[in-house]
Amino acid sequence: MAEQQIPLVPYGARDDVARLYPITLGSTSRVTGGVTYQHGTSRLDGPVVLKTAARHSDAAVRIERELDVARYLQSRGGERLSKCIGHATTDSSIQAIVTQRGRPMDALVRDEGNWPPGYDVRMKIIVDLLQSVELLRVSSIVHGAIGLNTLHWDGDTLQLVDFGGAALCGEYPDGRTAHHGDDILAAGRVIYQVHTGQRAPDDDAETRKQIQQVHGDTLGTLLLRRDLVNEIDIDYVFAPEPGMRPTSRVLLDRIDRRQPRITPARMVAEESATRAEFRQLRSMQAQARHRLAGAELERRRRPPRGPGSDPRTDPTAVALVGWTRTAVLTLIIAVVLVVALLLVGVLR
Repeated sequence: MAEQQIPLVPYGARDDVARLYPITLGSTSRVTGGVTYQHGTSRLDGPVVLKTAARHSDAAVRIERELDVARYLQSRGGERLSKCIGHATTDSSIQAIVTQRGRPMDALVRDEGNWPPGYDVRMKIIVDLLQSVELLRVSSIVHGAIGLNTLHWDGDTLQLVDFGGAALCGEYPDGRTAHHGDDILAAGRVIYQVHTGQRAPDDDAETRKQIQQVHGDTLGTLLLRRDLVNEIDIDYVFAPEPGMRPTSRVLLDRIDRRQPRITPARMVAEESATRAEFRQLRSMQAQARHRLAGAELERRRRPPRGPGSDPRTDPTAVALVGWTRTAVLTLIIAVVLVVALLLVGVLR
């Protein structure tokens, strides 16, 4: 498709003057909730989506909320949050262009041949999700609809999209009270499915049983924290009351405190680093031997000492003793350091 120039008022502009925005739109579109979505690419911002709704409709409110969220986020969000680039309003419609990368997670889940992904990819998705929720928390925003259909993965980074129903300052567009715990509950269900490859059970008791007895430390220490002495929950991602759920910051801190998993790639990297360190120590040892040999050769070239000469004041003898000590000390350090590095690699 050929590139088009769409008149848009850029986000953050000081006036309402439209500028021409370059975009190449795809040939297909879809309609969801009264909003028409048309994917495209901009040479300025990469993958984007053009959203269009009829003016003064419920769908138009969703697009206007996207603009409000962009104002709240300002420069925060980066690649992890879809953000509005610009908008345009006519007598009959309202349009907005937002960033959107990758494929929806629900499409990836249906790809049974590649789902669930490996451990490192799963942890990257989970961390990116919690970082996105934390960015919303510090911006006083509650997404309100986190799920596999509002999360996009491009192979490197997770992106949270579609803020049409987001809450600002504790209130959803329809007037309902919003809480950060709403996003934590939804994120917890995504984390459970990403980590286990299966949806969380609908029954709360069964979910708790799976977390505690089946998945144990791998998932339980993240989603559930208990006081074992008094047998009560300290916090629980799936707690009925939003205030009993941990914040995204708490969950990120729990992940940070975990022992990092030793993967084959990491083992190879550590072994390569150990070998490089060993080669460096061997090189230092060779240099010490070379200096020692040079000192010995210099000693042999000197005339013999006369009777009564003191070896402690002979420069050649002093140099020889010094180089000998250096060589021995270097060899000892090399052996100890190599053994220590190899033990660390095994213990991890």
